[in-house]
Amino acid sequence: MMQKRTAPPARQPRRPRPADRTSSFQRGEHVRRPPPRATPGALDRYERTLTAIMAGSAVRAARRHAGLSQAELARRARTTQPSIARLEHGHVSPTIISLDRIARALDAQLLIDFEPLSDP
Repeated sequence: MMQKRTAPPARQPRRPRPADRTSSFQRGEHVRRPPPRATPGALDRYERTLTAIMAGSAVRAARRHAGLSQAELARRARTTQPSIARLEHGHVSPTIISLDRIARALDAQLLIDFEPLSDP
């Protein structure tokens, strides 16, 4: 036995747009978000992120100085190109072992140094 087909439900009419066709943001009607609050551990996360960005920047500079692509460096360091990209952009904190492997792939030496903080 075949079922009867019914008509689809009627669509709701569209809400009329303002005559000037500007957005609420352009009209200044948007809601401003409050500034982010400092949460416990925020400074620690910031410092870890900053360290990852600095390490990635150093790897990128050394790779460019050596004239290598990310793919070629990844091949030499026995890793993948996306992992090199994540490292260079500061999305991951590299281990000392991975930095040493990258340094060897760049025919460079990994140096780790500690410098005293400047006196205020």
